[in-house]
Amino acid sequence: MTFIFWLQFALVCIAGAMSPGPSLALIIRNSVTINRYAGILTSIGHGIGMGVYAIFAVTGLIIILTTNEILFQFIQIIGILFLLFIGFQFLFKKNQEIDHINNQKHFNSFLQGFSIAILNPKILIWFSAVFSQFVKIDASFFSHSILVITASLIDGIWYIIVTVIVTSYGMGNFFQRRKKFIQKTSGIILVLIGILLIIDFFQNS
Repeated sequence: MTFIFWLQFALVCIAGAMSPGPSLALIIRNSVTINRYAGILTSIGHGIGMGVYAIFAVTGLIIILTTNEILFQFIQIIGILFLLFIGFQFLFKKNQEIDHINNQKHFNSFLQGFSIAILNPKILIWFSAVFSQFVKIDASFFSHSILVITASLIDGIWYIIVTVIVTSYGMGNFFQRRKKFIQKTSGIILVLIGILLIIDFFQNS
């Protein structure tokens, strides 16, 4: 693997990570309504989830997931239900009812980050259509490992940066005064994305 090849791959991963979506809404919500540590754990969980899909891509399992219609539709349905579940929780429950004690908050944050990465069908499609273009059949284990680590680290680091920004002194004060608004807005975004995915699901099935 040449440096130019890796740089091209890294830039594609950066562009993918920076694309707004349900993951961004979740991480901002957890960072603002819980604390910075929760946002960082959500980011790490999301990065690990991306790493799992990267492993699927370099081993060829991603092809099975996207070409098996029943399996792919199952992932889509579970992903949609998860987005709607989290979204409605943010909309209709108080923050304290969702995130109980601190340890539970942090564990939930990590799990939410991992789950939203694994269960988002758009991420699965991205790995199949874009990530797979950089996977060479005859590449060494080391080269494949670099791809997996790069994808996982870039994603996690980007969202950690987002967490630090929204919890920094100036921005943190701004968002802290709008916790309830952030929670409700995040819920609306997740529910709307879930509804759009339902429409897309029925149009393509």
